[in-house]
Amino acid sequence: MAGMIRPGDHPSAAWAGLAPGTVLNAVLETFEPPALPRRDLPRVAAAYQRQGAHLDAMQARVIAELAGRPDPPGGPATAATIAEVLHLELDAATDLVSLAVDLVTGLPATLAALDDGRITLPKARLIAERTRRLGPATRAAVEAVALTRAPALTETQLRRWLDDAMARGDGANGATR
Repeated sequence: MAGMIRPGDHPSAAWAGLAPGTVLNAVLETFEPPALPRRDLPRVAAAYQRQGAHLDAMQARVIAELAGRPDPPGGPATAATIAEVLHLELDAATDLVSLAVDLVTGLPATLAALDDGRITLPKARLIAERTRRLGPATRAAVEAVALTRAPALTETQLRRWLDDAMARGDGANGATR
């Protein structure tokens, strides 16, 4: 069968192209870093990063669902619950709930990029924070351009690019410069 992972497959084999999820996780669980050649370790680390981003997206959906439930009501009750179960400070939990709701309701493409492992949670947070005050159409346009650039940029570079785009005030029109 094409695309099947066989025992003993080398880390540079077909598994490297797997989307984050159950199958990639199962493959990653079989690797023993001391047994891998040095050249393969970065690829394995990147796969773990993609898998972690996928899990962050899944967590965001669950937290947004909790925030949308009427009992207990969203807002402070949700943040307090999340703070308690994740052992976070209330401010950090409040930020996490806000980000989760924002990704699910206002930035579906950013959530999808996170879920696919194309961006990390800190990059998703930057996109959310820097575009929060934009109208829906402008926000979607800036999000679309940001997502084409974000995978190849560091967090600092993405922050700078988003800040420049916001300072120009021209949204996606100047984003391709």
